[in-house]
Amino acid sequence: MIISQKDKPDFRLKLIDETDLENLRVWKNKNKEYFFHQSVITKAQQITWYKDVYLTDKTNYMFVVEEKVGNGFMSVGCCGYRLKNDVVDVYNIMRGRKTGSEHQMSTAFMMMNAYIAKVLNYKITCVVLKQNPARSWYEKLGFEVVLINDEHVTYELNKNKIPDFELEVQKND
Repeated sequence: MIISQKDKPDFRLKLIDETDLENLRVWKNKNKEYFFHQSVITKAQQITWYKDVYLTDKTNYMFVVEEKVGNGFMSVGCCGYRLKNDVVDVYNIMRGRKTGSEHQMSTAFMMMNAYIAKVLNYKITCVVLKQNPARSWYEKLGFEVVLINDEHVTYELNKNKIPDFELEVQKND
């Protein structure tokens, strides 16, 4: 599946496949202090996660954020969501590489949230470590604190804050 804005097809979300695993692993390891799993992820562990967890969980969707460069697309980040206890949990939202373009990770993330809101009638939440500096970014995008404990903060997206994107969705059947 590929999700893009109809008027901006040069910036999109693409469901991951095996070719994306190394970028995801490198990006996650580079930012591990901001995630619950803080150990270094090996290539073997990444492949095991993909085959035994990701591919078997039909409620888990991980996207690479791609922007057009020349005649092709370059992966620049990722964001994902999964259905968990009757809510949508968004996770692993990160910029992997900077390209100097005008495209923003916030746009990609909110495109995913707009898609979720359109196809699922669930609350959109995320759980973030208290020390994660991205907390203010989530709040700027419309995520509101619903719970704080010693380790993390749980947010819920105010769906009224989702931009009115005209999305185009291409499904690979």
